[in-house]
Amino acid sequence: MTETVSIIIPTRNRAPVLELCLNALAHQHTNGYFCNVIVVDDCSSDETQAVVQASVQSSPFGIELLRQPRSLGANAARNRGLEKSTGDIIIFIDDDVLVPPGWLHRLVKGLREGSHPVTSGAVKLTLDGEYVGKHRCEIGTYLGEILSPPLGVNGDTVPVLGNMAAYRWVFDRARFDPVIRPPMEECDWMLRAGVTAGFVPEAWAWHYKTGDELRLRRVLRGSWHRGSEGGWWMRERQRMMFSKRLRLAMGGIRTCGRAVGHAVLHRCWGGAVIAAGELSRAMSLVGLTNRGRRLPASWR
Repeated sequence: MTETVSIIIPTRNRAPVLELCLNALAHQHTNGYFCNVIVVDDCSSDETQAVVQASVQSSPFGIELLRQPRSLGANAARNRGLEKSTGDIIIFIDDDVLVPPGWLHRLVKGLREGSHPVTSGAVKLTLDGEYVGKHRCEIGTYLGEILSPPLGVNGDTVPVLGNMAAYRWVFDRARFDPVIRPPMEECDWMLRAGVTAGFVPEAWAWHYKTGDELRLRRVLRGSWHRGSEGGWWMRERQRMMFSKRLRLAMGGIRTCGRAVGHAVLHRCWGGAVIAAGELSRAMSLVGLTNRGRRLPASWR
């Protein structure tokens, strides 16, 4: 039997990057799979639709464009793509992910030969600009670089939605929560689905960051929001006991202090990025801060 594969890409107002993403996909070999691509446009106001229409002509896969009636966020877009998908295997990539030749075969092979119903590949950064700070290892994770299996709150491997494959039946157990934001969306979904995930480092893909996304103010703001989301999720969704949250918060404060010392001693903004995330997470864990509502302008 020939397995079918559906690749789902949520997007919003990133037409130039989406064009790179679709162009990279066009160079994949199907290796006998019947493969289709579903792009879910979360109510973009740029040239997203034109980019997708142009890619239809050059892609070896069938490409379908879905448009949300209003901006509902990346997870809602992923769920919309799931509703329209027909593949036995579902693959998710983000609109800023550029896949190298052979990626599709390696990711599907990793899923089929592994012992988990979900698997994801490594994600390597490729930048249109300079790093914030002096040490790549400091803020790579904050920018979405995943080179080793990411671990969740229970120590289990968590999939990476920007480069993930799963059997279709997994999504009958749980869909993505439109309310949850990065970096907790994968962990939240996996726990509700009750499944385990594997990691296939050789099925890697590039995570493309524009110069605008590398601006210090934007990176600091993103680190603060990610920390706040993590603390909120453990407090409100996992219902973690206060004593445990307090211990985690105190550990975060200590890490924040070390990061500030590093930033001052080495004149390195990377330490400030880490400090912002740890402080935000600690304050959210104990309920001193809470996240605001998600706005279309802050889609990610």
